[in-house]
Amino acid sequence: MENYIANGNELTPKACFDKEQNTFSLSGRSIPENAIDIYAPIIDWWQQYLQNPNPETTIDMNFEYINSSSMKQIARLIAILDKVEKSKINIRWHYNSDDTDSKMQAERLAKMVKFPIVLIADASK
Repeated sequence: MENYIANGNELTPKACFDKEQNTFSLSGRSIPENAIDIYAPIIDWWQQYLQNPNPETTIDMNFEYINSSSMKQIARLIAILDKVEKSKINIRWHYNSDDTDSKMQAERLAKMVKFPIVLIADASK
């Protein structure tokens, strides 16, 4: 399976998904004008990956800022991941310790799914 790499920019997240190395991350800012367009290839990659996933899959999410339309796409991705039975799914949600909004977003997502979303407070920058 091909890796998925998107370098991201000031509006879009960096995405690095490598099945062979078992490393998966989304990070940076996610404030695109059309989040559906940005997240469509990400969701497509995950749907393909989940046909034959690794036994354990841990995704690091470390957003500097995420807007509401991007959050809807993240929720959509997480809902897809929640249906997987062939892999133990884990999400590590990194957030700035001063960013209560990001923490609350992750807590809301955690209530939607059966797999763990671990919140990791990083020191303020």
